[in-house]
Amino acid sequence: MHVAGHAYDLMSPQEVDLIHQSALRILDQVGIEIQDHRLLEALAGLGAQIDKSMQRARFPPHLVERFIIEADKFDWERAVPRVRAAAGVYHGLYHDPVSGELVPWTEESLAFYFCLARRLSEVDGASMLGCRLPVPPALEPLYERYYCWKYGAGEGGSIYTDEICPYLLELYQARAEERQVPLDQAFRATVYLVPPLKLGRHEAYQVATFWEWGLRVRIGGGMGAMGATAPVTLAGAVTLNLAEQLALRLLDWALFGEKRLHVGAGLSVMDMRTTIRPYGRPEMAIANLMTAQLARHYGASFSGQAGLSDAKLPSVEAGAQKALTAVPTLLAGGSVWLDAGLLSIDEVFSPVQMVLDNEFLGALKRFVHEFQITQETIGLETIVEAGPGGHFLDKQHTVAHFREEHWNPTIWSRRMLRPWMEEGRHLDADKAREVARQVLCEVRQRGWETGEMSASLEREVLRTIESARCALHRE
Repeated sequence: MHVAGHAYDLMSPQEVDLIHQSALRILDQVGIEIQDHRLLEALAGLGAQIDKSMQRARFPPHLVERFIIEADKFDWERAVPRVRAAAGVYHGLYHDPVSGELVPWTEESLAFYFCLARRLSEVDGASMLGCRLPVPPALEPLYERYYCWKYGAGEGGSIYTDEICPYLLELYQARAEERQVPLDQAFRATVYLVPPLKLGRHEAYQVATFWEWGLRVRIGGGMGAMGATAPVTLAGAVTLNLAEQLALRLLDWALFGEKRLHVGAGLSVMDMRTTIRPYGRPEMAIANLMTAQLARHYGASFSGQAGLSDAKLPSVEAGAQKALTAVPTLLAGGSVWLDAGLLSIDEVFSPVQMVLDNEFLGALKRFVHEFQITQETIGLETIVEAGPGGHFLDKQHTVAHFREEHWNPTIWSRRMLRPWMEEGRHLDADKAREVARQVLCEVRQRGWETGEMSASLEREVLRTIESARCALHRE
Protein backbone atom coordinates (compact mmCIF):
# COMPACT_ATOMS: atom_id res chain seq x y z
CA MET A 1 0.00 0.00 0.00
CA HIS A 2 1.31 3.45 -0.86
CA VAL A 3 -0.06 6.97 -0.75
CA ALA A 4 1.08 8.40 -4.10
CA GLY A 5 0.49 7.44 -7.70
CA HIS A 6 -3.25 6.87 -7.60
CA ALA A 7 -5.66 8.30 -10.16
CA TYR A 8 -6.70 11.86 -9.42
CA ASP A 9 -9.44 12.75 -11.85
CA LEU A 10 -9.43 16.51 -11.97
CA MET A 11 -11.21 16.53 -15.35
CA SER A 12 -14.30 14.72 -16.58
CA PRO A 13 -14.02 12.22 -19.48
CA GLN A 14 -15.69 14.80 -21.72
CA GLU A 15 -13.09 17.43 -20.79
CA VAL A 16 -10.23 14.99 -21.41
CA ASP A 17 -11.66 14.19 -24.84
CA LEU A 18 -12.05 17.89 -25.65
CA ILE A 19 -8.37 18.49 -24.88
CA HIS A 20 -7.41 15.43 -26.94
CA GLN A 21 -9.44 16.51 -29.97
CA SER A 22 -8.10 20.06 -29.69
CA ALA A 23 -4.50 18.81 -29.57
CA LEU A 24 -5.17 16.74 -32.70
CA ARG A 25 -6.44 19.86 -34.48
CA ILE A 26 -3.34 21.82 -33.44
CA LEU A 27 -1.06 19.11 -34.84
CA ASP A 28 -3.12 18.88 -38.04
CA GLN A 29 -3.72 22.57 -38.71
CA VAL A 30 -0.65 24.21 -37.16
CA GLY A 31 1.92 21.45 -36.80
CA ILE A 32 5.46 22.13 -35.66
CA GLU A 33 8.14 24.27 -37.27
CA ILE A 34 11.43 22.40 -37.68
CA GLN A 35 14.19 24.39 -39.34
CA ASP A 36 16.18 21.53 -40.87
CA HIS A 37 15.26 19.67 -44.05
CA ARG A 38 16.72 16.37 -42.81
CA LEU A 39 14.31 16.16 -39.91
CA LEU A 40 11.39 17.21 -42.09
CA GLU A 41 12.24 14.47 -44.58
CA ALA A 42 12.33 11.91 -41.78
CA LEU A 43 8.86 13.01 -40.66
CA ALA A 44 7.62 12.87 -44.25
CA GLY A 45 8.64 9.23 -44.32
CA LEU A 46 6.44 8.69 -41.29
CA GLY A 47 3.42 10.22 -43.01
CA ALA A 48 3.58 13.83 -41.86
CA GLN A 49 2.57 16.54 -44.31
CA ILE A 50 5.56 18.80 -45.01
CA ASP A 51 5.50 22.44 -46.11
CA LYS A 52 9.12 23.09 -47.11
CA SER A 53 8.65 26.81 -47.64
CA MET A 54 7.40 27.25 -44.07
CA GLN A 55 9.60 24.46 -42.67
CA ARG A 56 6.45 23.05 -41.13
CA ALA A 57 5.40 19.48 -40.38
CA ARG A 58 1.72 18.78 -39.88
CA PHE A 59 0.37 15.51 -38.54
CA PRO A 60 -2.94 14.08 -39.79
CA PRO A 61 -5.16 12.88 -36.92
CA HIS A 62 -5.03 9.27 -38.09
CA LEU A 63 -1.21 9.31 -37.84
CA VAL A 64 -1.29 10.64 -34.28
CA GLU A 65 -4.01 8.20 -33.25
CA ARG A 66 -2.05 5.33 -34.78
CA PHE A 67 1.03 6.29 -32.80
CA ILE A 68 -0.94 6.49 -29.55
CA ILE A 69 -2.45 3.05 -30.15
CA GLU A 70 0.83 1.38 -31.15
CA ALA A 71 3.01 3.12 -28.57
CA ASP A 72 4.55 1.18 -25.70
CA LYS A 73 2.30 1.69 -22.72
CA PHE A 74 3.30 2.63 -19.18
CA ASP A 75 1.91 0.30 -16.51
CA TRP A 76 0.39 2.69 -13.99
CA GLU A 77 -1.01 -0.13 -11.88
CA ARG A 78 2.41 -1.62 -11.17
CA ALA A 79 4.37 1.63 -11.03
CA VAL A 80 6.27 2.27 -7.80
CA PRO A 81 6.24 5.89 -6.55
CA ARG A 82 9.64 7.57 -6.89
CA VAL A 83 11.22 10.69 -5.44
CA ARG A 84 14.47 11.77 -7.09
CA ALA A 85 16.67 14.82 -6.95
CA ALA A 86 19.89 16.28 -8.26
CA ALA A 87 21.66 19.55 -7.60
CA GLY A 88 21.53 21.31 -10.95
CA VAL A 89 23.79 24.25 -11.79
CA TYR A 90 22.67 26.77 -14.43
CA HIS A 91 23.44 30.44 -15.09
CA GLY A 92 23.36 32.29 -11.79
CA LEU A 93 25.10 33.01 -8.50
CA TYR A 94 26.48 30.85 -5.72
CA HIS A 95 25.12 31.30 -2.19
CA ASP A 96 28.24 31.18 -0.05
CA PRO A 97 27.41 29.23 3.15
CA VAL A 98 30.14 31.03 5.10
CA SER A 99 29.52 34.68 4.19
CA GLY A 100 25.86 34.32 3.22
CA GLU A 101 26.53 36.43 0.11
CA LEU A 102 25.53 35.72 -3.48
CA VAL A 103 28.80 35.56 -5.41
CA PRO A 104 30.10 34.39 -8.80
CA TRP A 105 31.15 30.76 -9.09
CA THR A 106 34.75 29.65 -8.65
CA GLU A 107 36.23 26.26 -9.40
CA GLU A 108 36.42 25.60 -5.66
CA SER A 109 32.76 26.43 -5.02
CA LEU A 110 31.73 24.32 -8.01
CA ALA A 111 33.73 21.34 -6.76
CA PHE A 112 32.25 21.76 -3.28
CA TYR A 113 28.68 22.00 -4.59
CA PHE A 114 29.11 18.76 -6.52
CA CYS A 115 30.73 17.12 -3.48
CA LEU A 116 27.92 18.17 -1.14
CA ALA A 117 25.34 16.74 -3.53
CA ARG A 118 27.10 13.37 -3.42
CA ARG A 119 27.41 13.46 0.38
CA LEU A 120 23.73 14.09 1.11
CA SER A 121 21.73 10.91 1.51
CA GLU A 122 18.65 11.89 -0.50
CA VAL A 123 20.28 13.84 -3.35
CA ASP A 124 21.30 11.78 -6.37
CA GLY A 125 24.39 13.76 -7.31
CA ALA A 126 24.77 16.98 -9.28
CA SER A 127 24.67 18.23 -12.87
CA MET A 128 25.61 21.37 -14.78
CA LEU A 129 24.22 22.92 -17.96
CA GLY A 130 26.79 25.11 -19.67
CA CYS A 131 29.72 26.35 -17.58
CA ARG A 132 29.48 28.91 -14.83
CA LEU A 133 33.19 29.71 -14.70
CA PRO A 134 34.78 32.57 -16.71
CA VAL A 135 35.34 30.77 -20.02
CA PRO A 136 34.58 31.90 -23.60
CA PRO A 137 30.80 31.49 -24.14
CA ALA A 138 31.26 29.50 -27.35
CA LEU A 139 33.38 26.96 -25.46
CA GLU A 140 30.96 26.54 -22.55
CA PRO A 141 29.66 23.14 -23.75
CA LEU A 142 33.21 21.74 -23.81
CA TYR A 143 34.09 23.16 -20.40
CA GLU A 144 30.79 21.83 -19.07
CA ARG A 145 31.93 18.30 -19.85
CA TYR A 146 35.42 18.95 -18.54
CA TYR A 147 34.40 20.19 -15.10
CA CYS A 148 31.53 17.72 -14.72
CA TRP A 149 33.79 14.78 -15.52
CA LYS A 150 36.61 16.19 -13.41
CA TYR A 151 34.51 16.69 -10.28
CA GLY A 152 31.99 13.88 -10.65
CA ALA A 153 28.79 15.53 -11.88
CA GLY A 154 26.47 14.75 -14.76
CA GLU A 155 26.71 16.96 -17.80
CA GLY A 156 23.52 18.81 -18.68
CA GLY A 157 24.24 18.33 -22.37
CA SER A 158 24.50 21.87 -23.74
CA ILE A 159 25.57 22.43 -27.36
CA TYR A 160 24.69 26.11 -28.09
CA THR A 161 26.59 26.62 -31.37
CA ASP A 162 26.70 24.46 -34.48
CA GLU A 163 30.48 24.84 -34.80
CA ILE A 164 31.09 23.06 -31.49
CA CYS A 165 29.52 19.78 -32.65
CA PRO A 166 32.70 18.11 -34.05
CA TYR A 167 34.60 18.93 -30.87
CA LEU A 168 31.86 17.48 -28.69
CA LEU A 169 32.07 14.34 -30.78
CA GLU A 170 35.82 14.18 -30.11
CA LEU A 171 35.27 14.49 -26.36
CA TYR A 172 32.74 11.68 -26.27
CA GLN A 173 34.83 9.43 -28.48
CA ALA A 174 37.68 9.79 -25.99
CA ARG A 175 35.38 9.26 -23.01
CA ALA A 176 33.72 6.21 -24.55
CA GLU A 177 37.11 4.69 -25.29
CA GLU A 178 38.31 5.24 -21.73
CA ARG A 179 35.13 3.82 -20.19
CA GLN A 180 35.04 1.00 -22.74
CA VAL A 181 31.40 1.62 -23.64
CA PRO A 182 29.72 2.25 -27.00
CA LEU A 183 29.79 5.86 -28.11
CA ASP A 184 26.01 6.20 -28.04
CA GLN A 185 25.98 5.16 -24.38
CA ALA A 186 28.58 7.75 -23.41
CA PHE A 187 27.04 10.58 -25.44
CA ARG A 188 24.74 13.11 -23.83
CA ALA A 189 23.35 16.27 -25.37
CA THR A 190 20.11 18.21 -25.10
CA VAL A 191 18.39 21.05 -26.94
CA TYR A 192 15.07 22.70 -26.21
CA LEU A 193 12.03 23.75 -28.19
CA VAL A 194 11.37 27.42 -28.74
CA PRO A 195 7.80 27.74 -27.47
CA PRO A 196 5.36 27.38 -28.97
CA LEU A 197 5.85 24.56 -31.47
CA LYS A 198 9.24 25.46 -32.92
CA LEU A 199 12.57 23.67 -33.16
CA GLY A 200 14.88 26.51 -34.15
CA ARG A 201 17.59 26.49 -36.80
CA HIS A 202 20.53 25.73 -34.52
CA GLU A 203 18.69 23.19 -32.38
CA ALA A 204 17.32 21.38 -35.43
CA TYR A 205 20.75 21.37 -37.10
CA GLN A 206 22.35 19.88 -34.00
CA VAL A 207 19.71 17.16 -33.66
CA ALA A 208 20.00 16.26 -37.35
CA THR A 209 23.81 16.34 -37.45
CA PHE A 210 24.31 14.06 -34.48
CA TRP A 211 21.51 11.82 -35.78
CA GLU A 212 23.50 11.37 -39.01
CA TRP A 213 26.48 10.46 -36.82
CA GLY A 214 24.39 7.78 -35.12
CA LEU A 215 23.84 9.74 -31.90
CA ARG A 216 20.76 11.07 -30.19
CA VAL A 217 20.28 14.61 -28.98
CA ARG A 218 17.37 14.82 -26.55
CA ILE A 219 14.79 17.53 -27.14
CA GLY A 220 13.29 19.20 -24.10
CA GLY A 221 9.84 20.76 -24.12
CA GLY A 222 9.27 24.46 -24.47
CA MET A 223 8.25 25.14 -20.84
CA GLY A 224 5.49 27.51 -21.85
CA ALA A 225 4.51 30.60 -19.88
CA MET A 226 0.73 31.06 -19.69
CA GLY A 227 -0.17 34.39 -21.21
CA ALA A 228 3.12 34.72 -23.12
CA THR A 229 4.28 31.59 -24.96
CA ALA A 230 1.14 29.61 -24.12
CA PRO A 231 -2.54 30.51 -23.78
CA VAL A 232 -3.33 32.33 -20.55
CA THR A 233 -5.81 29.66 -19.47
CA LEU A 234 -4.90 26.34 -17.89
CA ALA A 235 -7.06 24.52 -20.43
CA GLY A 236 -5.36 26.17 -23.40
CA ALA A 237 -1.83 25.85 -22.03
CA VAL A 238 -2.23 22.16 -21.16
CA THR A 239 -3.73 21.46 -24.60
CA LEU A 240 -0.87 23.21 -26.42
CA ASN A 241 1.68 21.42 -24.24
CA LEU A 242 0.06 18.08 -25.07
CA ALA A 243 0.34 18.86 -28.79
CA GLU A 244 4.05 19.73 -28.37
CA GLN A 245 4.72 16.56 -26.43
CA LEU A 246 3.02 14.39 -29.04
CA ALA A 247 4.95 16.14 -31.82
CA LEU A 248 8.24 15.37 -30.06
CA ARG A 249 7.26 11.72 -29.58
CA LEU A 250 6.42 11.49 -33.30
CA LEU A 251 9.85 12.93 -34.13
CA ASP A 252 11.45 10.28 -31.88
CA TRP A 253 9.48 7.66 -33.80
CA ALA A 254 10.68 9.01 -37.15
CA LEU A 255 14.35 9.33 -36.18
CA PHE A 256 14.92 6.41 -33.83
CA GLY A 257 11.96 4.09 -34.26
CA GLU A 258 11.07 4.69 -30.62
CA LYS A 259 7.41 4.33 -29.69
CA ARG A 260 7.70 5.31 -26.06
CA LEU A 261 4.77 7.49 -25.08
CA HIS A 262 5.73 10.07 -22.48
CA VAL A 263 3.95 13.29 -21.57
CA GLY A 264 5.88 15.90 -19.62
CA ALA A 265 4.76 19.22 -18.19
CA GLY A 266 6.81 22.32 -17.49
CA LEU A 267 4.11 24.97 -17.52
CA SER A 268 3.95 28.11 -15.45
CA VAL A 269 2.48 31.58 -15.80
CA MET A 270 3.91 34.87 -16.93
CA ASP A 271 3.65 37.38 -14.10
CA MET A 272 1.72 40.16 -15.80
CA ARG A 273 3.26 42.83 -13.56
CA THR A 274 6.94 41.87 -13.72
CA THR A 275 6.96 39.62 -16.87
CA ILE A 276 8.98 36.89 -15.11
CA ARG A 277 8.16 33.22 -15.50
CA PRO A 278 7.86 32.14 -11.84
CA TYR A 279 8.08 28.60 -10.51
CA GLY A 280 6.40 28.79 -7.13
CA ARG A 281 2.82 29.22 -8.31
CA PRO A 282 -0.24 26.98 -7.89
CA GLU A 283 -0.86 27.00 -11.65
CA MET A 284 2.25 24.85 -12.14
CA ALA A 285 0.84 22.22 -9.78
CA ILE A 286 -2.60 22.29 -11.42
CA ALA A 287 -1.07 21.91 -14.89
CA ASN A 288 0.88 18.91 -13.60
CA LEU A 289 -2.29 17.31 -12.23
CA MET A 290 -4.11 17.82 -15.53
CA THR A 291 -1.19 16.45 -17.55
CA ALA A 292 -0.83 13.44 -15.26
CA GLN A 293 -4.48 12.59 -15.88
CA LEU A 294 -3.93 12.89 -19.63
CA ALA A 295 -0.90 10.60 -19.35
CA ARG A 296 -3.03 7.97 -17.61
CA HIS A 297 -5.65 8.35 -20.32
CA TYR A 298 -3.08 7.53 -23.01
CA GLY A 299 -1.17 4.91 -21.01
CA ALA A 300 1.84 7.24 -21.11
CA SER A 301 4.53 7.88 -18.53
CA PHE A 302 4.52 11.32 -16.93
CA SER A 303 6.91 13.89 -15.52
CA GLY A 304 6.26 17.40 -14.28
CA GLN A 305 8.38 20.29 -13.07
CA ALA A 306 7.95 20.62 -9.32
CA GLY A 307 9.69 21.39 -6.05
CA LEU A 308 10.92 24.77 -7.29
CA SER A 309 10.88 28.26 -5.82
CA ASP A 310 11.14 31.94 -6.66
CA ALA A 311 12.61 32.81 -3.23
CA LYS A 312 16.05 34.40 -3.42
CA LEU A 313 17.45 32.76 -0.27
CA PRO A 314 16.50 29.85 2.01
CA SER A 315 13.26 30.97 3.65
CA VAL A 316 9.70 30.08 4.53
CA GLU A 317 8.75 31.15 1.00
CA ALA A 318 11.19 28.64 -0.47
CA GLY A 319 9.90 25.72 1.57
CA ALA A 320 6.25 26.53 1.01
CA GLN A 321 6.64 26.92 -2.75
CA LYS A 322 8.62 23.71 -3.12
CA ALA A 323 5.95 21.79 -1.21
CA LEU A 324 3.13 23.51 -3.13
CA THR A 325 4.20 21.92 -6.42
CA ALA A 326 6.04 18.79 -5.24
CA VAL A 327 3.34 17.16 -3.10
CA PRO A 328 0.41 17.37 -5.58
CA THR A 329 2.65 16.26 -8.45
CA LEU A 330 3.85 13.29 -6.43
CA LEU A 331 0.33 12.31 -5.39
CA ALA A 332 -1.12 12.39 -8.90
CA GLY A 333 1.91 11.49 -10.98
CA GLY A 334 3.50 8.91 -8.73
CA SER A 335 6.93 10.47 -9.10
CA VAL A 336 8.63 13.79 -8.61
CA TRP A 337 12.07 15.18 -9.41
CA LEU A 338 13.51 18.09 -7.43
CA ASP A 339 16.38 20.44 -8.21
CA ALA A 340 18.05 20.44 -4.80
CA GLY A 341 19.59 23.75 -3.77
CA LEU A 342 17.96 25.74 -6.55
CA LEU A 343 16.36 29.11 -5.75
CA SER A 344 15.19 32.28 -7.53
CA ILE A 345 13.65 30.27 -10.38
CA ASP A 346 17.05 29.02 -11.59
CA GLU A 347 19.40 31.87 -10.63
CA VAL A 348 20.66 30.99 -7.13
CA PHE A 349 22.45 27.82 -6.05
CA SER A 350 22.55 27.40 -2.31
CA PRO A 351 24.36 24.68 -0.34
CA VAL A 352 22.17 25.64 2.63
CA GLN A 353 19.00 25.11 0.60
CA MET A 354 20.42 21.83 -0.69
CA VAL A 355 20.70 20.53 2.88
CA LEU A 356 17.15 21.72 3.60
CA ASP A 357 15.92 20.05 0.42
CA ASN A 358 17.67 16.86 1.46
CA GLU A 359 15.52 16.83 4.62
CA PHE A 360 12.37 17.52 2.59
CA LEU A 361 13.28 14.73 0.19
CA GLY A 362 13.67 12.29 3.05
CA ALA A 363 10.19 13.17 4.27
CA LEU A 364 8.75 12.84 0.76
CA LYS A 365 10.35 9.43 0.30
CA ARG A 366 8.82 8.27 3.56
CA PHE A 367 5.50 9.74 2.43
CA VAL A 368 5.48 7.44 -0.62
CA HIS A 369 7.07 4.48 1.19
CA GLU A 370 5.00 1.33 0.73
CA PHE A 371 3.41 0.15 3.95
CA GLN A 372 1.60 -3.07 4.82
CA ILE A 373 -1.90 -3.61 6.19
CA THR A 374 -1.84 -7.06 7.77
CA GLN A 375 -2.87 -8.65 11.04
CA GLU A 376 0.71 -8.19 12.23
CA THR A 377 0.87 -4.48 11.42
CA ILE A 378 -2.59 -3.80 12.87
CA GLY A 379 -1.43 -5.42 16.10
CA LEU A 380 -4.90 -6.20 17.43
CA GLU A 381 -3.59 -8.29 20.32
CA THR A 382 -1.35 -5.42 21.39
CA ILE A 383 -4.29 -3.00 21.30
CA VAL A 384 -6.34 -5.37 23.45
CA GLU A 385 -3.43 -5.78 25.86
CA ALA A 386 -2.94 -2.02 26.25
CA GLY A 387 -6.63 -1.42 26.91
CA PRO A 388 -8.31 1.87 27.81
CA GLY A 389 -5.82 4.49 29.00
CA GLY A 390 -2.87 2.18 28.30
CA HIS A 391 0.25 2.88 26.30
CA PHE A 392 2.40 1.11 23.72
CA LEU A 393 5.91 2.21 24.67
CA ASP A 394 6.86 -1.09 26.29
CA LYS A 395 5.19 -3.37 23.78
CA GLN A 396 7.14 -5.78 21.57
CA HIS A 397 4.98 -4.67 18.64
CA THR A 398 6.42 -1.15 19.04
CA VAL A 399 9.99 -2.43 19.26
CA ALA A 400 9.51 -4.58 16.16
CA HIS A 401 8.07 -1.87 13.93
CA PHE A 402 8.93 1.68 14.99
CA ARG A 403 12.14 1.96 12.96
CA GLU A 404 10.48 0.97 9.70
CA GLU A 405 7.22 2.81 10.39
CA HIS A 406 8.58 6.19 11.52
CA TRP A 407 10.80 8.65 9.69
CA ASN A 408 13.23 10.65 11.83
CA PRO A 409 14.42 14.10 10.74
CA THR A 410 17.96 15.37 11.12
CA ILE A 411 17.35 19.09 10.48
CA TRP A 412 13.72 19.67 11.41
CA SER A 413 13.01 20.26 15.08
CA ARG A 414 12.69 17.28 17.46
CA ARG A 415 12.48 19.30 20.70
CA MET A 416 9.78 21.12 22.64
CA LEU A 417 10.17 24.86 23.14
CA ARG A 418 12.12 25.00 26.43
CA PRO A 419 14.99 22.66 25.43
CA TRP A 420 15.12 24.36 22.03
CA MET A 421 15.61 27.72 23.74
CA GLU A 422 18.25 26.28 26.05
CA GLU A 423 20.16 24.70 23.15
CA GLY A 424 20.63 27.96 21.24
CA ARG A 425 17.34 28.57 19.38
CA HIS A 426 18.70 27.16 16.13
CA LEU A 427 16.33 27.19 13.16
CA ASP A 428 16.39 24.69 10.33
CA ALA A 429 18.40 27.06 8.12
CA ASP A 430 20.96 27.52 10.92
CA LYS A 431 21.44 23.76 11.18
CA ALA A 432 21.61 23.38 7.40
CA ARG A 433 24.25 26.10 7.17
CA GLU A 434 26.33 24.31 9.79
CA VAL A 435 26.10 21.01 7.89
CA ALA A 436 27.25 22.74 4.68
CA ARG A 437 30.13 24.44 6.50
CA GLN A 438 31.26 21.16 8.07
CA VAL A 439 31.38 19.43 4.68
CA LEU A 440 33.25 22.41 3.23
CA CYS A 441 35.87 22.24 6.00
CA GLU A 442 36.28 18.49 5.55
CA VAL A 443 36.85 18.62 1.81
CA ARG A 444 39.23 21.56 2.11
CA GLN A 445 41.32 19.56 4.56
CA ARG A 446 41.24 16.29 2.61
CA GLY A 447 41.40 17.74 -0.89
CA TRP A 448 38.71 18.03 -3.53
CA GLU A 449 36.95 14.86 -4.56
CA THR A 450 37.30 14.15 -8.25
CA GLY A 451 35.29 12.13 -10.71
CA GLU A 452 36.33 9.22 -12.89
CA MET A 453 38.37 11.24 -15.40
CA SER A 454 41.89 9.90 -15.73
CA ALA A 455 44.91 12.09 -16.32
CA SER A 456 45.14 10.89 -19.92
CA LEU A 457 41.48 11.71 -20.62
CA GLU A 458 41.91 15.12 -18.99
CA ARG A 459 44.83 15.87 -21.32
CA GLU A 460 42.76 14.76 -24.32
CA VAL A 461 39.80 16.91 -23.27
CA LEU A 462 41.98 19.99 -22.75
CA ARG A 463 43.68 19.39 -26.10
CA THR A 464 40.28 19.29 -27.82
CA ILE A 465 39.19 22.47 -26.04
CA GLU A 466 42.35 24.24 -27.19
CA SER A 467 41.79 23.06 -30.77
CA ALA A 468 38.26 24.43 -30.65
CA ARG A 469 39.50 27.71 -29.19
CA CYS A 470 41.99 28.19 -32.02
CA ALA A 471 39.54 27.20 -34.74
CA LEU A 472 36.68 29.37 -33.48
CA HIS A 473 39.04 32.31 -32.96
CA ARG A 474 40.12 32.10 -36.62
CA GLU A 475 36.49 32.16 -37.71
